[in-house]
Amino acid sequence: MPGPLAGITVLDFTWALAGPYGSMILADLGAEVWKVETTSQSERLRGSGPYVHGVSTYFFSVNRGKKSIMLDLKAPEAKEIVYRLVKRVDVLTENFSPGAMDRLGFGYEQLREVNPTLVYASTSGFGHTGPYRERGAVDIIVQGMGALMSTTGHESDELPSRAGYSIGDMAGGMYTTIGVLSALVERSQSGEGQHVDVSMLDCQVALMENPVIRHFATGEVQPRAGLRHPLNTPHQAFPASDSWFVVAGVRDRNWQLFCGMIGADELAVDERFSENASRTLNYDQLEPLMFEATRRQPRAYWLDLLKDEFLVGPLNTIADTVRDPQVQHREMLRELPTWTGETLTVSNTPVKHSRTRGGAERGASMPGEHSREILTSVGFLEAELDDLVKRGVIAIEPADVE
Repeated sequence: MPGPLAGITVLDFTWALAGPYGSMILADLGAEVWKVETTSQSERLRGSGPYVHGVSTYFFSVNRGKKSIMLDLKAPEAKEIVYRLVKRVDVLTENFSPGAMDRLGFGYEQLREVNPTLVYASTSGFGHTGPYRERGAVDIIVQGMGALMSTTGHESDELPSRAGYSIGDMAGGMYTTIGVLSALVERSQSGEGQHVDVSMLDCQVALMENPVIRHFATGEVQPRAGLRHPLNTPHQAFPASDSWFVVAGVRDRNWQLFCGMIGADELAVDERFSENASRTLNYDQLEPLMFEATRRQPRAYWLDLLKDEFLVGPLNTIADTVRDPQVQHREMLRELPTWTGETLTVSNTPVKHSRTRGGAERGASMPGEHSREILTSVGFLEAELDDLVKRGVIAIEPADVE
């Protein structure tokens, strides 16, 4: 069933992770995404490994469902080709360094003359304004500059920690999608497009909403929070005799109940831990006492015992998560075909619409697989396409195919 963005066409100049993740969301929601790739593109150049079934799994995951057109953007003919494509699309996405698209002749001010209704979305490390505009950035740079790495990891560890997945990139992609969708809604009222400028660093600051307001309200600089919440105690991961589990929902009103259930009655009457504020203040003394109690039984015991009074769950590995019956019931895993004739499993969209379902339906295309189809749809004749292929302006197959 078509997704809610059926009828929306996106011209996608993105690469790496932040940009493609955003346009992937648009594709999952039903938009037709035309991904522009270089004429020298191959699976080895598309992204890092592991390479399975002859494809880059890194690229496949965030470029599923997109159609591929291979185009030499520096060729003299590229300008006419891009302009004809822009006339037919609703959205353009790019994540080059600010100014790169302008130098190619494809900046927002240039393309709005071609299509005044175009929603033009730019994702970059620091945005298109400000003193850092010219600087490059990747995930770990904005995790560091956005304070995430200073708040991640156990408080006893002197080393800062990177988050376990590329939230610096992916947050940029998600906020770009939000920007595109909101601009499309506004366009339905005004009839005009606009430029959406998303900074990956801005996104990290936005996600740091609670540490930010606490800092300005109290002067606090949040330290590494480790396996727990910085304000609510306990609200964290606990070790069992065999593995780990997580608990939330312990409040002052049920603190004594929690102590009794884990077999640590002495903690319930200890004045150091009588209120949430004092438990948080004295956490270094509280943690080993709670851990001593929970290490006495296996995880399954604690999950069953605590589930009716508190919020509990296992601390899973990725192998555990993908086998979780709730994850499988929600169809959060999709097996998609590769262009080489095999299949790969990816995570699906978490957005579930009741009528216009959408979701990941197709794998990543072969490089250049849709060059002819896309250009034909904007008026190019077969003879013109043959000539463009011959002269290397466009390509219809990966560079490493003989």
